Amino acid sequence: MRESRHDRPARHHPAAGGRHVAATLEGYRILDLTIWQQGTYATAMLADMGADVIKIESYSNPDPGRGLRIPDGRQAYFHSLNRGKRSILLDLKNEAGQEAFWRLVKTADVFHNNMRYGVMERLGVTFEKLQEVNPGCILSNASGWGHLGPDAYDGAMDTLAQARGGFMSVTGEGEDGMPQMAGFPQADHVGALVSGYSIVLALLHRERTGEAQEVNTSLYGSQINIQSFNITASMWSGERRTRLHHNERPPTWNHYQAGDGKWFMIGALPPDKWWAEFCDVMGLPELCEGEFATHALRSKRNREVIRRMDEVFLTRTRDEWVAAFQARNLLVQPIMDYDEIAADPQAWANDYLVKVPDETGKEWPMVGSPVNLSKSPAQIRRQAPEFGEHTESVLLEAGYSRTRSRASVRRARSGAPKA
Repeated sequence: MRESRHDRPARHHPAAGGRHVAATLEGYRILDLTIWQQGTYATAMLADMGADVIKIESYSNPDPGRGLRIPDGRQAYFHSLNRGKRSILLDLKNEAGQEAFWRLVKTADVFHNNMRYGVMERLGVTFEKLQEVNPGCILSNASGWGHLGPDAYDGAMDTLAQARGGFMSVTGEGEDGMPQMAGFPQADHVGALVSGYSIVLALLHRERTGEAQEVNTSLYGSQINIQSFNITASMWSGERRTRLHHNERPPTWNHYQAGDGKWFMIGALPPDKWWAEFCDVMGLPELCEGEFATHALRSKRNREVIRRMDEVFLTRTRDEWVAAFQARNLLVQPIMDYDEIAADPQAWANDYLVKVPDETGKEWPMVGSPVNLSKSPAQIRRQAPEFGEHTESVLLEAGYSRTRSRASVRRARSGAPKA
């Protein structure tokens, strides 16, 4: 019989004010066979909420993210995507690894993977087999292109999803300009958000009905989803959305460079509501009169309006302009780089940035959770695990004897590649 999550020992964490509260996903166990970013970040977010995430690797197939070297002194990539997890070495291609895996399945609420469709089937890991072993175990597949259709079994990467998903068709300057990918793995992270959300929905469904199910999400579907309005509008109108140049965008929905070379963003709609105040701050009252009095009139001379705004913004620094606009409660923000975000008190006040100790107790700044629950807040409990760090302890929890669990560790290590 599958162990109830309520029967497992509670793991508590400190909350604001020194109180101790149970985390939202306390007691849920997730077996995580993921690599790179889309799959790994989904379960990292669930670990922040208290889930016991067991990352499965083997010496022959480690997460390639472990080897992605970034000159940060601590491998920020892997720690960001695998924080709060435990690591176990199991080779699902041999009998001993399969035995240990299926024993762990009996204790799991979710098995999550982002392997290409077909890989799990070849290993004998199907939803039907999971149901035989543990009727309450949810199967979560985070794929590239979705589980149906002619391209379901094709490989995928972040930039390919940005391309096929339409994102790159609307990024870049001007219709004739070069398409641009996001400056970070946007598709992977959006895919992870959708995947984590879907896992929680499946857990809620199981709580209400007792029924486990298979969850399928993808990079492609997630890219289409975040452009819901744009794509829907295009299908309804038959008009193709094109990339706009700076001087083609609405004056109050545009980015500008200040005299110190830094940029800021005006994001104010509807365009006529605050236009007179913007003109007053800019010292351009003539742009509120006559042929510039309304957005409809200004649109006919948009390039001239943007040109005159560009010229005046070069007379002061970015921060001076932002302060002047914000003093009038106008919707303007600086375009900040990562160093500025790291020093932003707003990010720290909301725990969007947090400090997490490593194994020596040294604290490292990291991006925290964007979710703030007043009764059961998120918390990064630890940084990413060492390779196979928890193999013995997890096998002991699965019912192995200490002698047998250590033998399994030795077998796993024997498969290590020779130096």
